[in-house]
Amino acid sequence: MNNQPVLHYFPALDGVRGWMAIGVLLAHVNLPWFPGAMVLMELFFVISGFLITSIIWRGIEKHGYLNLKEFWKRRLARLYPVLILVVVVCSVVAFFVVDDMRPVLSDGLATLLYYSNWTKLYNYIYPSIYGQTWSLAVEEQFYLLWSLIFLAATKFRLNALRIAGCLVLLALCCMAWKYYLIAQGAPWSRLYYALDTRMDAFVAGGLLALAYPRLHRWFQHSLLHALLNVAACLYLLLVVLGTPKEMAYFYWQQSAAVILSALVVLLLASPRQSIFQWLFRLRPSVLLGQRCYSIYLWHWPVIWLLLATFQLDKIELLCVVLPSVLLLSWMSYAWVEQPFMSRRRGMPG
Repeated sequence: MNNQPVLHYFPALDGVRGWMAIGVLLAHVNLPWFPGAMVLMELFFVISGFLITSIIWRGIEKHGYLNLKEFWKRRLARLYPVLILVVVVCSVVAFFVVDDMRPVLSDGLATLLYYSNWTKLYNYIYPSIYGQTWSLAVEEQFYLLWSLIFLAATKFRLNALRIAGCLVLLALCCMAWKYYLIAQGAPWSRLYYALDTRMDAFVAGGLLALAYPRLHRWFQHSLLHALLNVAACLYLLLVVLGTPKEMAYFYWQQSAAVILSALVVLLLASPRQSIFQWLFRLRPSVLLGQRCYSIYLWHWPVIWLLLATFQLDKIELLCVVLPSVLLLSWMSYAWVEQPFMSRRRGMPG
Protein backbone atom coordinates (compact mmCIF):
# COMPACT_ATOMS: atom_id res chain seq x y z
CA MET A 1 0.00 0.00 0.00
CA ASN A 2 1.29 3.50 -0.85
CA ASN A 3 1.30 5.69 2.26
CA GLN A 4 2.91 8.72 0.64
CA PRO A 5 0.72 11.84 0.84
CA VAL A 6 -0.60 13.23 -2.43
CA LEU A 7 0.60 16.80 -2.86
CA HIS A 8 -1.85 19.61 -3.59
CA TYR A 9 0.67 22.38 -4.24
CA PHE A 10 3.52 22.08 -6.72
CA PRO A 11 5.93 25.01 -6.45
CA ALA A 12 7.81 23.94 -9.59
CA LEU A 13 4.58 24.35 -11.60
CA ASP A 14 4.29 27.87 -10.22
CA GLY A 15 7.91 28.53 -11.14
CA VAL A 16 7.65 27.26 -14.70
CA ARG A 17 4.54 29.37 -15.29
CA GLY A 18 6.46 32.43 -14.14
CA TRP A 19 9.27 31.88 -16.62
CA MET A 20 6.77 31.01 -19.36
CA ALA A 21 5.08 34.39 -18.79
CA ILE A 22 8.46 36.06 -19.26
CA GLY A 23 9.02 33.96 -22.39
CA VAL A 24 5.70 35.13 -23.86
CA LEU A 25 6.65 38.74 -23.03
CA LEU A 26 9.92 38.31 -24.95
CA ALA A 27 8.03 36.82 -27.87
CA HIS A 28 5.60 39.74 -27.94
CA VAL A 29 8.45 42.26 -27.92
CA ASN A 30 9.18 40.44 -31.20
CA LEU A 31 12.75 39.53 -30.38
CA PRO A 32 14.07 36.67 -32.54
CA TRP A 33 15.58 34.79 -29.60
CA PHE A 34 12.82 32.18 -29.21
CA PRO A 35 10.91 31.89 -32.49
CA GLY A 36 8.88 28.99 -31.10
CA ALA A 37 8.03 30.68 -27.81
CA MET A 38 4.28 30.44 -28.38
CA VAL A 39 4.62 26.66 -28.09
CA LEU A 40 4.57 27.52 -24.38
CA MET A 41 0.80 27.97 -24.63
CA GLU A 42 0.39 24.19 -24.82
CA LEU A 43 2.18 23.82 -21.48
CA PHE A 44 0.04 26.63 -20.00
CA PHE A 45 -3.11 24.76 -21.03
CA VAL A 46 -1.90 21.35 -19.82
CA ILE A 47 -1.01 22.85 -16.42
CA SER A 48 -4.44 24.51 -16.25
CA GLY A 49 -6.14 21.22 -17.05
CA PHE A 50 -4.06 19.44 -14.42
CA LEU A 51 -4.66 21.97 -11.64
CA ILE A 52 -8.35 22.64 -12.23
CA THR A 53 -9.16 18.93 -12.54
CA SER A 54 -7.25 18.28 -9.31
CA ILE A 55 -9.33 20.95 -7.55
CA ILE A 56 -12.62 19.65 -8.95
CA TRP A 57 -11.85 15.99 -8.24
CA ARG A 58 -10.70 16.67 -4.67
CA GLY A 59 -13.98 18.49 -4.06
CA ILE A 60 -15.98 15.61 -5.50
CA GLU A 61 -14.09 13.05 -3.40
CA LYS A 62 -14.57 15.18 -0.28
CA HIS A 63 -18.24 16.14 -0.71
CA GLY A 64 -19.53 13.58 -3.19
CA TYR A 65 -20.72 16.26 -5.60
CA LEU A 66 -19.61 19.37 -7.47
CA ASN A 67 -21.05 22.66 -6.24
CA LEU A 68 -21.12 24.72 -9.43
CA LYS A 69 -22.05 27.96 -7.67
CA GLU A 70 -19.13 27.80 -5.25
CA PHE A 71 -16.76 26.62 -7.97
CA TRP A 72 -17.52 29.67 -10.10
CA LYS A 73 -17.47 32.05 -7.15
CA ARG A 74 -13.95 30.89 -6.35
CA ARG A 75 -12.80 31.05 -9.99
CA LEU A 76 -14.12 34.57 -10.49
CA ALA A 77 -12.74 35.78 -7.15
CA ARG A 78 -9.33 34.55 -8.27
CA LEU A 79 -9.33 35.83 -11.85
CA TYR A 80 -11.73 38.72 -12.30
CA PRO A 81 -10.59 41.56 -9.97
CA VAL A 82 -7.14 42.05 -11.50
CA LEU A 83 -8.56 41.57 -15.01
CA ILE A 84 -10.98 44.46 -14.38
CA LEU A 85 -8.10 46.55 -13.03
CA VAL A 86 -5.94 46.01 -16.12
CA VAL A 87 -8.77 46.72 -18.56
CA VAL A 88 -9.87 49.89 -16.75
CA VAL A 89 -6.35 51.30 -16.25
CA CYS A 90 -5.14 50.56 -19.78
CA SER A 91 -8.36 51.83 -21.38
CA VAL A 92 -8.00 55.13 -19.49
CA VAL A 93 -4.38 55.44 -20.66
CA ALA A 94 -5.41 54.55 -24.22
CA PHE A 95 -7.94 57.41 -24.17
CA PHE A 96 -5.01 59.84 -24.13
CA VAL A 97 -2.86 58.15 -26.81
CA VAL A 98 -5.23 56.86 -29.51
CA ASP A 99 -7.59 58.70 -31.80
CA ASP A 100 -10.32 56.07 -31.99
CA MET A 101 -11.39 54.43 -28.73
CA ARG A 102 -14.00 52.14 -30.28
CA PRO A 103 -11.63 49.20 -30.95
CA VAL A 104 -10.20 49.56 -27.43
CA LEU A 105 -13.64 49.53 -25.80
CA SER A 106 -14.82 46.66 -28.00
CA ASP A 107 -11.75 44.62 -27.11
CA GLY A 108 -12.17 45.45 -23.43
CA LEU A 109 -15.77 44.20 -23.50
CA ALA A 110 -14.76 41.00 -25.29
CA THR A 111 -12.04 40.50 -22.68
CA LEU A 112 -14.31 41.02 -19.67
CA LEU A 113 -16.98 38.73 -21.12
CA TYR A 114 -14.40 36.08 -22.08
CA TYR A 115 -15.14 35.85 -25.78
CA SER A 116 -12.07 37.65 -27.12
CA ASN A 117 -10.80 34.47 -28.79
CA TRP A 118 -13.95 34.35 -30.95
CA THR A 119 -13.10 37.78 -32.39
CA LYS A 120 -9.78 36.42 -33.72
CA LEU A 121 -10.84 33.29 -35.59
CA TYR A 122 -10.99 34.91 -39.03
CA ASN A 123 -9.35 37.91 -40.68
CA TYR A 124 -7.32 38.76 -37.58
CA ILE A 125 -4.12 40.64 -38.41
CA TYR A 126 -2.70 43.06 -35.81
CA PRO A 127 -3.26 42.28 -32.10
CA SER A 128 -5.56 44.71 -30.34
CA ILE A 129 -4.77 46.23 -26.94
CA TYR A 130 -5.96 43.13 -25.05
CA GLY A 131 -4.91 40.69 -27.75
CA GLN A 132 -3.25 38.31 -25.27
CA THR A 133 -6.54 37.66 -23.47
CA TRP A 134 -7.65 35.17 -26.12
CA SER A 135 -6.02 32.48 -23.97
CA LEU A 136 -7.94 33.64 -20.89
CA ALA A 137 -11.17 33.32 -22.87
CA VAL A 138 -10.19 29.80 -23.95
CA GLU A 139 -9.46 28.87 -20.33
CA GLU A 140 -12.74 30.27 -19.02
CA GLN A 141 -14.67 28.43 -21.72
CA PHE A 142 -12.76 25.31 -20.71
CA TYR A 143 -13.70 25.86 -17.04
CA LEU A 144 -17.35 26.11 -18.02
CA LEU A 145 -17.28 22.96 -20.14
CA TRP A 146 -15.17 21.06 -17.60
CA SER A 147 -17.42 21.86 -14.67
CA LEU A 148 -20.45 20.64 -16.65
CA ILE A 149 -18.62 17.43 -17.65
CA PHE A 150 -17.75 16.63 -14.05
CA LEU A 151 -21.22 17.62 -12.85
CA ALA A 152 -22.65 15.07 -15.30
CA ALA A 153 -20.06 12.52 -14.16
CA THR A 154 -21.23 12.85 -10.55
CA LYS A 155 -24.87 12.56 -11.61
CA PHE A 156 -24.10 9.28 -13.39
CA ARG A 157 -21.77 8.18 -10.53
CA LEU A 158 -18.79 7.63 -12.83
CA ASN A 159 -15.50 6.71 -11.19
CA ALA A 160 -12.12 8.16 -12.14
CA LEU A 161 -11.38 5.38 -14.64
CA ARG A 162 -14.64 5.86 -16.55
CA ILE A 163 -14.22 9.62 -16.57
CA ALA A 164 -10.70 9.13 -17.93
CA GLY A 165 -12.13 6.97 -20.72
CA CYS A 166 -14.58 9.74 -21.63
CA LEU A 167 -11.76 12.29 -21.63
CA VAL A 168 -9.61 10.15 -23.94
CA LEU A 169 -12.57 9.96 -26.35
CA LEU A 170 -12.94 13.75 -26.12
CA ALA A 171 -9.24 14.26 -26.94
CA LEU A 172 -9.44 11.93 -29.95
CA CYS A 173 -12.53 13.77 -31.23
CA CYS A 174 -10.70 17.09 -30.81
CA MET A 175 -7.71 15.84 -32.81
CA ALA A 176 -9.93 14.38 -35.55
CA TRP A 177 -11.86 17.67 -35.76
CA LYS A 178 -8.61 19.61 -35.99
CA TYR A 179 -7.38 17.55 -38.94
CA TYR A 180 -10.78 17.86 -40.59
CA LEU A 181 -10.54 21.66 -40.35
CA ILE A 182 -7.05 21.54 -41.84
CA ALA A 183 -8.33 19.42 -44.74
CA GLN A 184 -11.14 21.93 -45.27
CA GLY A 185 -8.65 24.78 -45.59
CA ALA A 186 -9.38 26.52 -42.30
CA PRO A 187 -7.02 29.45 -41.62
CA TRP A 188 -4.27 29.28 -39.03
CA SER A 189 -6.18 31.65 -36.74
CA ARG A 190 -9.19 29.30 -36.63
CA LEU A 191 -6.97 26.53 -35.29
CA TYR A 192 -4.87 28.68 -32.97
CA TYR A 193 -7.51 30.69 -31.09
CA ALA A 194 -10.43 28.27 -30.69
CA LEU A 195 -11.28 26.08 -27.72
CA ASP A 196 -12.36 23.11 -29.83
CA THR A 197 -8.88 22.80 -31.37
CA ARG A 198 -7.14 23.31 -28.01
CA MET A 199 -9.11 20.86 -25.90
CA ASP A 200 -6.56 18.07 -26.24
CA ALA A 201 -4.10 20.05 -24.09
CA PHE A 202 -6.64 20.56 -21.30
CA VAL A 203 -7.72 16.92 -21.53
CA ALA A 204 -4.09 15.78 -21.20
CA GLY A 205 -3.82 17.81 -17.99
CA GLY A 206 -7.11 16.41 -16.73
CA LEU A 207 -6.00 12.83 -17.35
CA LEU A 208 -2.77 13.52 -15.43
CA ALA A 209 -4.77 14.86 -12.49
CA LEU A 210 -6.97 11.76 -12.33
CA ALA A 211 -3.98 9.41 -12.64
CA TYR A 212 -1.58 11.33 -10.38
CA PRO A 213 -2.61 9.76 -7.03
CA ARG A 214 -1.96 6.31 -8.53
CA LEU A 215 1.47 7.17 -9.95
CA HIS A 216 3.49 7.74 -6.78
CA ARG A 217 5.15 4.33 -6.74
CA TRP A 218 6.19 4.78 -10.39
CA PHE A 219 7.98 8.08 -9.83
CA GLN A 220 10.92 6.33 -8.15
CA HIS A 221 11.66 4.20 -11.21
CA SER A 222 14.87 5.42 -12.82
CA LEU A 223 13.67 4.64 -16.35
CA LEU A 224 10.56 6.79 -15.98
CA HIS A 225 12.61 9.57 -14.38
CA ALA A 226 15.06 9.51 -17.30
CA LEU A 227 12.19 9.51 -19.82
CA LEU A 228 10.62 12.57 -18.19
CA ASN A 229 13.93 14.44 -18.23
CA VAL A 230 14.43 13.61 -21.91
CA ALA A 231 10.89 14.84 -22.61
CA ALA A 232 11.70 18.15 -20.89
CA CYS A 233 14.78 18.57 -23.10
CA LEU A 234 12.77 17.77 -26.23
CA TYR A 235 10.14 20.29 -25.19
CA LEU A 236 12.80 22.99 -24.84
CA LEU A 237 14.06 22.05 -28.31
CA LEU A 238 10.54 22.44 -29.70
CA VAL A 239 10.26 25.88 -28.05
CA VAL A 240 13.45 26.93 -29.81
CA LEU A 241 12.77 25.34 -33.22
CA GLY A 242 8.98 25.09 -33.41
CA THR A 243 6.85 27.09 -35.86
CA PRO A 244 3.64 27.89 -33.94
CA LYS A 245 2.91 30.90 -36.18
CA GLU A 246 2.69 28.69 -39.26
CA MET A 247 -0.01 26.31 -40.41
CA ALA A 248 2.49 23.45 -40.37
CA TYR A 249 2.48 23.64 -36.58
CA PHE A 250 -0.90 21.93 -36.43
CA TYR A 251 0.14 19.00 -38.61
CA TRP A 252 2.18 17.36 -35.85
CA GLN A 253 4.07 19.90 -33.72
CA GLN A 254 1.07 20.87 -31.62
CA SER A 255 0.24 17.25 -30.76
CA ALA A 256 3.90 16.62 -29.92
CA ALA A 257 3.90 19.76 -27.74
CA VAL A 258 0.83 18.53 -25.84
CA ILE A 259 2.37 15.10 -25.16
CA LEU A 260 5.72 16.59 -24.13
CA SER A 261 3.94 19.18 -21.98
CA ALA A 262 2.11 16.42 -20.12
CA LEU A 263 5.41 14.67 -19.43
CA VAL A 264 6.96 17.96 -18.25
CA VAL A 265 4.07 18.43 -15.81
CA LEU A 266 4.64 14.92 -14.49
CA LEU A 267 8.33 15.69 -14.03
CA LEU A 268 7.68 18.95 -12.17
CA ALA A 269 4.95 17.40 -10.01
CA SER A 270 7.04 14.32 -9.22
CA PRO A 271 8.15 13.76 -5.62
CA ARG A 272 11.55 12.84 -7.08
CA GLN A 273 13.93 15.76 -7.58
CA SER A 274 15.37 16.71 -10.96
CA ILE A 275 17.45 19.60 -12.24
CA PHE A 276 14.32 21.08 -13.85
CA GLN A 277 12.34 20.80 -10.63
CA TRP A 278 15.21 22.36 -8.65
CA LEU A 279 15.41 25.27 -11.10
CA PHE A 280 11.70 26.04 -11.02
CA ARG A 281 11.44 25.61 -7.24
CA LEU A 282 14.00 28.34 -6.63
CA ARG A 283 12.57 31.30 -4.74
CA PRO A 284 12.85 33.77 -7.69
CA SER A 285 11.07 31.28 -9.95
CA VAL A 286 8.22 30.74 -7.48
CA LEU A 287 7.86 34.50 -6.92
CA LEU A 288 7.54 34.99 -10.67
CA GLY A 289 5.07 32.13 -10.86
CA GLN A 290 2.84 33.57 -8.16
CA ARG A 291 2.65 36.77 -10.21
CA CYS A 292 2.46 35.14 -13.65
CA TYR A 293 -1.23 35.96 -14.09
CA SER A 294 -0.59 39.66 -13.50
CA ILE A 295 2.52 39.54 -15.69
CA TYR A 296 0.52 37.99 -18.50
CA LEU A 297 -2.32 40.49 -18.15
CA TRP A 298 -0.13 43.61 -18.08
CA HIS A 299 2.58 42.78 -20.60
CA TRP A 300 0.77 43.16 -23.93
CA PRO A 301 -1.28 46.32 -23.13
CA VAL A 302 1.96 47.95 -21.95
CA ILE A 303 3.72 46.95 -25.18
CA TRP A 304 0.74 48.08 -27.27
CA LEU A 305 0.49 51.48 -25.56
CA LEU A 306 4.23 52.10 -25.85
CA LEU A 307 4.22 51.24 -29.57
CA ALA A 308 1.21 53.52 -30.07
CA THR A 309 3.03 56.41 -28.36
CA PHE A 310 6.76 56.11 -29.05
CA GLN A 311 9.17 54.98 -31.74
CA LEU A 312 11.25 52.32 -29.95
CA ASP A 313 13.45 49.58 -31.34
CA LYS A 314 13.09 46.09 -29.92
CA ILE A 315 15.85 46.34 -27.31
CA GLU A 316 14.63 49.75 -26.11
CA LEU A 317 11.11 48.36 -25.92
CA LEU A 318 12.28 45.39 -23.85
CA CYS A 319 14.27 47.66 -21.48
CA VAL A 320 11.10 49.66 -20.78
CA VAL A 321 8.54 46.86 -20.82
CA LEU A 322 10.23 44.29 -18.60
CA PRO A 323 10.76 46.45 -15.47
CA SER A 324 7.42 48.21 -15.99
CA VAL A 325 5.49 44.95 -16.21
CA LEU A 326 7.30 43.42 -13.24
CA LEU A 327 6.53 46.51 -11.13
CA LEU A 328 2.87 46.58 -12.18
CA SER A 329 2.48 42.85 -11.58
CA TRP A 330 4.09 43.04 -8.12
CA MET A 331 1.71 45.89 -7.22
CA SER A 332 -1.45 44.24 -8.57
CA TYR A 333 -0.52 40.93 -6.95
CA ALA A 334 -0.01 42.58 -3.54
CA TRP A 335 -2.94 44.98 -3.65
CA VAL A 336 -5.54 43.09 -5.67
CA GLU A 337 -4.79 39.39 -6.14
CA GLN A 338 -3.66 38.56 -2.61
CA PRO A 339 -6.56 40.29 -0.82
CA PHE A 340 -9.11 38.54 -3.01
CA MET A 341 -7.31 35.20 -2.67
CA SER A 342 -7.40 35.59 1.12
CA ARG A 343 -11.14 36.25 0.93
CA ARG A 344 -11.56 33.30 -1.43
CA ARG A 345 -9.97 30.91 1.07
CA GLY A 346 -12.84 31.65 3.41
CA MET A 347 -15.41 30.56 0.83
CA PRO A 348 -17.01 27.13 1.28
CA GLY A 349 -16.34 24.38 -1.24
